[in-house]
Amino acid sequence: MGVVIAVLAAGGIVGFRIDTGTRKLDYVTGSNDPDRVELDVTLQRVDVTGREFDLRVIPIMHGSLADGADAVPARDIEVDTSSLTSGLLRFKAHDRVSLQDVRMGVDDGLVSAYPFDSYAASIGFFVTAGGKDVPVSMRFRGYDALFTAEMTDAEWPTGQLKANVLAGRTFSSSVLAWFLMVAMWALALSVLGAALTIVSKKMGLVWPAMGWMAATLFALVGFRNAAPGSPPIGGLIDYGAFFWAELLTTAALVYVTVHGIRRARLT
Repeated sequence: MGVVIAVLAAGGIVGFRIDTGTRKLDYVTGSNDPDRVELDVTLQRVDVTGREFDLRVIPIMHGSLADGADAVPARDIEVDTSSLTSGLLRFKAHDRVSLQDVRMGVDDGLVSAYPFDSYAASIGFFVTAGGKDVPVSMRFRGYDALFTAEMTDAEWPTGQLKANVLAGRTFSSSVLAWFLMVAMWALALSVLGAALTIVSKKMGLVWPAMGWMAATLFALVGFRNAAPGSPPIGGLIDYGAFFWAELLTTAALVYVTVHGIRRARLT
């Protein structure tokens, strides 16, 4: 038993290493010009039902664009984005800058593919200082606990920065989703096996077994709702496991009940 516990604990540590190893904290791209605006962009949340990325943006001025050691803007900074819902972000000269929230629409990805779903979006920023285009760089990070975020294919002509962002499920959330699917099948097959055994041995109405089967029917709903991210109904997890598990459990319970009633009437 001690060896089994040690192996399981080691496996958990390996899984943790794999999960944390797949999360790269920073992606840095863009111009290296000493007089530039650096955009610090963080992915706060992936809205899978709204098909949007919730981003948080704050500009950091470098070189002649910064006013003193506090790096406040020396000139008025305007940051336009490719978002269809967020307006122009304005930062006044000599004033402290603050975080701004931006929602970017997802170009590709459907939650119905859960737990294989991933989401891609093209994000763009257009920056001016004092009404003139300035070089732009970006530091990108993903903070959503359920997704790993990756930035690719960046372009940064003067005054602009465009990049593609891809967000996929983390290793831990994928493992848990697969565990739930396997567990649902295991529970349903266990109930079905018990039902076949009760009928084959002509045991009649076995109330404890029937109570367990009924409890399993509702427990499966709890298992489904425990899926990380609370995906809406109709995803791969439902068609691959949940619907079938509910069907088998219900059929097994009804089969045992009907058989038991018939046996009870004959005796």
